[in-house]
Amino acid sequence: MSAPSFTDPTIETRGEQHLAVVRETVALADIPALYDRALPLIFAALGRAGVEPVGPPLGISHRMPAETLDLSVAVPVAEPFADDGEVAGETLPAGRAATVLVRGEYDQIAPAYEHLFGWVAAQGLVPTGIAWEQYLTEPSPGGDPSRTETLVGVDLVG
Repeated sequence: MSAPSFTDPTIETRGEQHLAVVRETVALADIPALYDRALPLIFAALGRAGVEPVGPPLGISHRMPAETLDLSVAVPVAEPFADDGEVAGETLPAGRAATVLVRGEYDQIAPAYEHLFGWVAAQGLVPTGIAWEQYLTEPSPGGDPSRTETLVGVDLVG
């Protein structure tokens, strides 16, 4: 299998983003289990609150990964979200981000981050410590994995 290739990242300005999240510090191997547990909790809390999502789910890393990751599994909402059990409100500030679109299976996300962080460094840009991925499409069982799209981003200082 050849290494994935990515387009040059782009810089975008993002508005403040309100989220309903389940945030935990997890080992890298435990990330899928966190998503499997968190997303149903978030959607149930949104239902109880009568709140509709305003965008696809995200995963937000609040620092560079090491043996563990400070991770928010998140769903964007229009207004600040009031805490509901394990689901909390979180707001990402407005700012600039470097992004790259990943088409294909989720195993391309880690190489996409490497590509993105390398590009950011080469441009002389400074990351804030927040990196994220937004799952624009959901893979379907038996579906074509090349149709899966994930936007990978790194928030930038200034």
